[in-house]
Amino acid sequence: MAYARQRGKTFSARWTTRDGRPAEKGGFTTRKMALNFAQEQEALERKEKNTRPSDLNMTMNVYVEKHWGPSLDVAKQTKLDYQLQYNCHIAPYFGQRPMTSIKPEDILRWRVQLKEKPATTGYQLSPNTVEKLTNLLGAILKDAHANDRIHNNPMQKIKRKKPKHEKRIVPLSFETIQKLAAGFAPRWQIVVWLGFYTGLRPSEILGLTWDRLDFDNSTITVDRQLSRFSNQVFEKHLKTAKTYRTIPFPVGLQDLINDHVNRFGLGPHGLLLQNRSGKIWRYKDASAMFREVARPLGLDKGEGLHQLRHTFVSVLIQLNLNAKQIQEWLGHESILETMDRYGHLFPNSLNQASQLLDSHVIVELNNRTDNRMLA
Repeated sequence: MAYARQRGKTFSARWTTRDGRPAEKGGFTTRKMALNFAQEQEALERKEKNTRPSDLNMTMNVYVEKHWGPSLDVAKQTKLDYQLQYNCHIAPYFGQRPMTSIKPEDILRWRVQLKEKPATTGYQLSPNTVEKLTNLLGAILKDAHANDRIHNNPMQKIKRKKPKHEKRIVPLSFETIQKLAAGFAPRWQIVVWLGFYTGLRPSEILGLTWDRLDFDNSTITVDRQLSRFSNQVFEKHLKTAKTYRTIPFPVGLQDLINDHVNRFGLGPHGLLLQNRSGKIWRYKDASAMFREVARPLGLDKGEGLHQLRHTFVSVLIQLNLNAKQIQEWLGHESILETMDRYGHLFPNSLNQASQLLDSHVIVELNNRTDNRMLA
């Protein structure tokens, strides 16, 4: 039984080990601290007594394959992304090790190796990528701890940061948008204008069908997106509830779409876009074509179809839409996501507020002077 006893000016924690022997640790300043420690140790001893040796010696690869992976409740593409990240960066270092043998210093050494190791592309892994990989490892260890496969989570002693957007978004000029559209074959130019006029995500653009366009009320219903898997057309669900939305349908875009459909018709399932064979135009092919057109125009590696969405946001900001309106249009779950990504594009509100304050003070002073003169 766990209990605490006083030893001079301090207190000792006493508990019983799983093999029945008494154990003690002193140096606690209060009886409550000593008792809490004793109870925690005894709980761990009982847990170890009821845990099979095979569970304690389970390697990370076995745990990920048999337990963590099958229990992940995420989108199929997200699960594949996690699998790729694990296989490339975590499994080579930790995969064959029993999870109980992993110490905080092992994680720190692994992080150092990640920062020094070139990626498969030949580039160094960015600090942001290292943080994402650390968070993925942390999720696995946290799950193992919650399911009693390890009794202490070594990641709890590692200071982690939330991954941030490393590169500030720089929107494209309208001239560049025009050049991008002109760089595509006529049957695909509409993809550029859809992104520019609506700010839809690439998969939402590729999954847009004729029946989601309301020309009478000038609205577009966004309630599905094209799947990135060849064995299905649309994703079963969108990312969040906010992603389901109805957005304005500009007249200029209506004219462009009508012209596009009159010239090229509709694709399978009423899709606005289709490949050369009249089949579904998948994200991988659309993204590759965009990069091919964009690189000669000066767009950097990593700047793909999403640049159209970013440019659209910059236009809304120039038109004085506020962050809440932009959040609703984009389908962001919270306004924090909108400001985290696009906050730097808004005018310097502090300077503007300072100027308005100066103007207000001047007006008030002038009003007081006028009132005194009238008196």
